[in-house]
Amino acid sequence: MTEHILQTLEDKGIKVPKAHVQPLLAQWEAFQQSKKNLDLAKRADYDISLTHVPGGDQT
Repeated sequence: MTEHILQTLEDKGIKVPKAHVQPLLAQWEAFQQSKKNLDLAKRADYDISLTHVPGGDQT
């Protein structure tokens, strides 16, 4: 999996320094674990969104 991730990034023109590989892989694994814990049925019910309005609330 490591080579696949690094190759994908390289194909997109992103060069990953050796010092950043381990933290990147740790973050990838954490993301994969969080995806496994999603309850897709509940997630389908989320029909709201957040927006950023510069300057605060507009009424």
